Amino acid sequence: MSILNLQSDGLPSIVLALARIAAQDKTTSRDDLLGICVPQSRAINDTDKDLTARARATLVRWTNLGLFAEDNDQIRLFVGPARGESIDAFTARLPELCRELALSRENGLPLWAADGSISEETTGRTADFCRGLAWCLAQDIYTLPSSHTEIESLATSQVQAGRFIFLNDTRWAGFRTWARFLGCATGDDSSFFCDTTPAVRWAFSQIMRTEETLAASEVISRLAECLPVIDSGVYRQEVEQALKPEAWRRPAPGHLSTSLSFALQRLHRQKKIQLTRMADANSQLTLVGQGGRTWESFTHVRLMKGAS
Repeated sequence: MSILNLQSDGLPSIVLALARIAAQDKTTSRDDLLGICVPQSRAINDTDKDLTARARATLVRWTNLGLFAEDNDQIRLFVGPARGESIDAFTARLPELCRELALSRENGLPLWAADGSISEETTGRTADFCRGLAWCLAQDIYTLPSSHTEIESLATSQVQAGRFIFLNDTRWAGFRTWARFLGCATGDDSSFFCDTTPAVRWAFSQIMRTEETLAASEVISRLAECLPVIDSGVYRQEVEQALKPEAWRRPAPGHLSTSLSFALQRLHRQKKIQLTRMADANSQLTLVGQGGRTWESFTHVRLMKGAS
């Protein structure tokens, strides 16, 4: 399966439209939902057909992933607005819900086919996204190329035989689209940049209480449970194990990847978290910036007021 083939698996904009309509109507028929999402003119043209096909594909895929539920051709949101939550507030929160579903082990595993084939046939429903994001976040995000040709060359040089990251150029285009929607990247196609700050900020709200302080190692462990594509997460570990040690350099002991370092540094400067260094702490972690330059080290993390 896949979510990165935009033609066959749908678009984030259609997910938003379908979910917003379903949140308003509670339960509606499949045809009515699609008709509202993609209204057609009397003279149906190729564009209408294409959008309708994409809408159907999006609905099928995100029903499989658990966002929608279907019963006797009636569609409803499986994960809907909270009590008292407005439709606009729910729509703004939808990328978080979609990210949880996309990164769940139920949907993400296995990352590769058990027989070693270069195929998505028997992988997890979102394995293409999970695998691609884990690999991108393991790179130096400041030098990660944006074109598929360069990405393919880099991935091929790093990945061991029988493994792959992006199946083809359509998957790379889809990855950039979904990574931005799911709070894991910014920029347009020519300035694409892996920035997981929104996702990491959300994860902090799940793992810590306001004004709580935890040891740095415990924080990273908890973050990795929420976001298994970051340092020490299960997807990240599996992808790293598939990389050739002579072609990919693992961060030094006690040092974080540039991707996680960037997110933590941004949140620290935004005063969403506070990175502190206590002299009597047992261990510390070090942030790493562009070109491998080390930033400050920290032993504890405090979640500040207004962080969520």
